[in-house]
Amino acid sequence: MKPRKKNNNNEEENIHRWLISYSDFLTLLFTFFVALYALSTVDITKAEKMTTSLRKVFKVIDEPISFEEDRNKAIIEDLRKLLNDISGINIKSDARGVVITFPDALLFSSGSAELKPEAYDALTRIAEKLKEIPGKVAIEGHTDNVPISSSIYKSNWELSAARASSVLHFLLQKGLNPDRFMIAGYGEYRPVASNDTEEGRAKNRRVELIILR
Repeated sequence: MKPRKKNNNNEEENIHRWLISYSDFLTLLFTFFVALYALSTVDITKAEKMTTSLRKVFKVIDEPISFEEDRNKAIIEDLRKLLNDISGINIKSDARGVVITFPDALLFSSGSAELKPEAYDALTRIAEKLKEIPGKVAIEGHTDNVPISSSIYKSNWELSAARASSVLHFLLQKGLNPDRFMIAGYGEYRPVASNDTEEGRAKNRRVELIILR
């Protein structure tokens, strides 16, 4: 009987497979080094053009922010001119938007949420200005940390909310859309100054009207 040659054929076939795999590996390795070379010889002009294009893209993205900042500056300037003869009102811009801060003494008597007649003029001017400015408006009431002694309000929290509500109702009477507004009372929990001094407590007793971003 003749010996079989099956094993020899299998060995030869395995060798060919190994050679093919090795050849593929060399091809991939060659391609990798070609790619590295291409990356190391980037056309400077093309790279500069790409950088310029990216800067233009980011400039477009930044434009809304610049527009918003310009808008807020214009609003602040107009409001300061509008209210320049009324002392105590502070107007600034922060992360929330344009913030108009009223000291409580301008709007209310101590422990009360009923607007003083002296407050009507300032609030009327602001109401007319808000008719020209689109967007949402927040009204926030704040107090100091001195406990309130009132038969109407059990806490500073309730007083601050009632004061914000009084300002809102006045503005709505001037024809502004209720859908634009939101109110909040924070009591003593968002101070802007120390409550250890009378000056600090006076700063904390305030109502903020925010033209939101």
